[in-house]
Amino acid sequence: MRPIIVAITLIAFISCGCVREEESRITESASVDSTLEVCREWVEYLESSDDGLWESDTEHSLEYRYLGPFVSGDDLEPAVYTPFALCSAGDTVFVTDSGPREIVAFNSKGEVLWKIGGQGEGPGLFAHMSTLAVSNRYLAVLNYALARVDFFLRDGSYSHSISIALPQDIVTIDDTTFAVASSSQPGGDIHILNSESGITESFGEAEFREYRDIPKIDLMRLCYSDNGRLAIFNRYEGLIAIYDINTGDNIYRGGRNYPAAMSGPRAFTNSNGESSILYCPLGGNAFCGPEGMLNVVMCNYMEDGSFACDPAYRDFAPVSPVDRYDWDGNYLDSYCIPDSCINYVTELPDGSLVGRDFAEGILIKVERL
Repeated sequence: MRPIIVAITLIAFISCGCVREEESRITESASVDSTLEVCREWVEYLESSDDGLWESDTEHSLEYRYLGPFVSGDDLEPAVYTPFALCSAGDTVFVTDSGPREIVAFNSKGEVLWKIGGQGEGPGLFAHMSTLAVSNRYLAVLNYALARVDFFLRDGSYSHSISIALPQDIVTIDDTTFAVASSSQPGGDIHILNSESGITESFGEAEFREYRDIPKIDLMRLCYSDNGRLAIFNRYEGLIAIYDINTGDNIYRGGRNYPAAMSGPRAFTNSNGESSILYCPLGGNAFCGPEGMLNVVMCNYMEDGSFACDPAYRDFAPVSPVDRYDWDGNYLDSYCIPDSCINYVTELPDGSLVGRDFAEGILIKVERL
């Protein structure tokens, strides 16, 4: 009789497990459906103020599902402490970790390949971490406080440095050529940098209205397309300037009509009576995403649809919107990353996105549906 009891107990256990597994799948499915509905509601709002060329074109529509943290590990010794910027090449994701002043390379599964750098002023060390770019030959990292670009080989070994005044962002043009954004370096806001000989050409100007004379180290973000066009994104005003890097000609200046009003620099007094000037960025980074289009991350929408403008009100939207443009500056459409406070994004070869959640200080991953 005992074997029968055991068999019945085992069957009951398996059945219970199957029910729980099915319940889990149903719950997960419901959660995904709920998230997608929230995204669709937000997309409708984001597109309400402007007519995008791809708004009603289902062939180009984008939806993503949240997969969870990109990097898993021990909270006592995390793989990355304070992620700031990231870029990808193939299946490798490179991240600047502004806490320990390190660069961390991950594979597409979020596993650490290597770490380099550290705090200091010597070769391969950083006084301040900001953005980075990668080519087939080099990993180029901005050392803002030391006014230089540090070059590493793809295995992480230090190569050399080139001086440039207060660089704000960097993108790859080809194996040995990069574009750097700097308003302090003479000649323009765009500086074409040969990894061996230094700056070869300077031109262009970001599109500014209220933030022209504001000394912000993270105001400009760059994005380059293989068609030879380079975009400068003014992340504090949501404005774009597009240039042809071969001729230096300006292709486009301006920006889309947003459903919320931007707040420019303004005086703010806190509860202690201390006054300061308040600067509120609208966006995060710009990246070349699906279909090779210009993608602009707009991370500072609030739950009520307004842009961040008051330190006392930080009820962020449940999603992170992304606006897409073509390389003539035409607004195409908007889509949503199903997580709040994502302000730095890169795309992997399989179409998934890795982003930095600035509120949680973690990296997350979403997959395209």
